[in-house]
Amino acid sequence: MNLVKNFLIIFIFGFCFCFKTVENLDIERFMGKWYVIAAIPTFVEKNCENAYDIYTLNEDGTVDIKYFADKNGSPFKISQKGTIIDTINNSKWKITFPDYWIPFFSSPYEVIILDNDNYDYMVVGYPGNSYGWIMARSTMLDNEIFENIMTNLVDNFGYEREEFEIMKHAKATSN
Repeated sequence: MNLVKNFLIIFIFGFCFCFKTVENLDIERFMGKWYVIAAIPTFVEKNCENAYDIYTLNEDGTVDIKYFADKNGSPFKISQKGTIIDTINNSKWKITFPDYWIPFFSSPYEVIILDNDNYDYMVVGYPGNSYGWIMARSTMLDNEIFENIMTNLVDNFGYEREEFEIMKHAKATSN
């Protein structure tokens, strides 16, 4: 039943962009590897560890996103494609899933927090706050930065702190 509920939430809010997103996201700087630091995970991401995404800009302006993780002790991968909806700021996308198990589905992708100086961390928000991802260029994020992000998410975006789960990473990396 949770699977159906999650799918309906995603479907209903799939095209509703509700957050004020970051301005002037430099799409080329944004590309590369992003580690999941904490998340309100989707049903697919439950029980994942060592999770990260690799973003690759395509010639047609779309973005290939490869999600890698260990799920229940086994390697796990999801392929996604991002289409930039807000071409002024580049911070609102529509994500599709070419994998055979969800080819008809799309979901919003909204960059709501970004380290504008170095692109060391970012947050992807989701309408209705049913999901969210705090990501960084390394598996570690300075505690003060993490706390500032969490405060921002609670105070300015209406998220509940306790909904976020810290991602376990076997080996810590830093920039």
